[in-house]
Amino acid sequence: MYNLPIIIDVDTGLDDAMVLAMACALPELDVRAVTVCFGNNDLPNTLRNTLNMLKLCGREDIPVGAGADRPLVRPTPSYDTDGHFVHGPGGLGGVTFPFPDTTAALSDKNAPDLMHQVLSESDQPVTILCLGAHTNAARLLLKYPEDREKIRCFVNMGGLVRAGLPTVMSSVNIFYDPEGAAVLLDSGIPFYMCPGDLTALAMVSLEEMEELRRFRSPVGKTISAIIDAYYKTCSSLGEQTRNGVTGQSLHDPCALAFLVHPEFFTYGHYWARVETQSDLCLAMTVIDYENTLGVPQAEKNLYLVDSIHRRPFARFFLDTIRRYEEGGED
Repeated sequence: MYNLPIIIDVDTGLDDAMVLAMACALPELDVRAVTVCFGNNDLPNTLRNTLNMLKLCGREDIPVGAGADRPLVRPTPSYDTDGHFVHGPGGLGGVTFPFPDTTAALSDKNAPDLMHQVLSESDQPVTILCLGAHTNAARLLLKYPEDREKIRCFVNMGGLVRAGLPTVMSSVNIFYDPEGAAVLLDSGIPFYMCPGDLTALAMVSLEEMEELRRFRSPVGKTISAIIDAYYKTCSSLGEQTRNGVTGQSLHDPCALAFLVHPEFFTYGHYWARVETQSDLCLAMTVIDYENTLGVPQAEKNLYLVDSIHRRPFARFFLDTIRRYEEGGED
């Protein structure tokens, strides 16, 4: 058992909400702060969802920093590409909370300044889990370059290796701010990427979703409703079956699982760069798989997570949410 200090940077839609519930229940993690960005929805909605989710989990002691409402240099993206369609107009697929909106955990510091405070006060390096656009973390590095030495690594849910969304070779999280992603990838800080090709395989089956529906705690019931909403929307795009399993992919929870159970995964070490100029390949993560450029091992900047053992991942997810059941309702 360990106690890993982390900052979670979110754009809270459906799968970010699951991560917050998981992280709040895991003794392996010491969540020092949550920072919020635009992405799955606009900032007012992602911030509200984050604050409400932490209250539901009984963790309003974790400070929340409001962050970027637009990319570093580009116009604010259209949420029609993914956010409103997949996550719904409010960002949580119509799922609501049994209490009024809260701001109790909201810090008076913005996201980069809150990150800086956490890093400055920590006696050990801190991991930053990036689940949306990379704007907040990029602004941290640009404003406080001395903080590089205090960051253990970035773990990112984003990138698509074999296909693209919403462009031919991008993923949503990279596409929303490719220049921000480039700042992180070029920073010299270890960068672990859980790409959409991988996280699509991090599924809970229909049978496992039915198991979740039997949870009676407020958190358990909310997470079940969130996954049902996610499955309903994603299934409208086509049957959600991968490797013979039908169910729902849990993209952001996959990245969190990598932190706690890296033995569920395999990964390789490469040199990579985010494309910020090409119209056709904008936001593509260009990876030199064969080391064609001859980059020395010490200069390789990307750890690409490339496989997952689905069953232990799904069991880990369900068992983590089950922790809330001890005080659940009948």
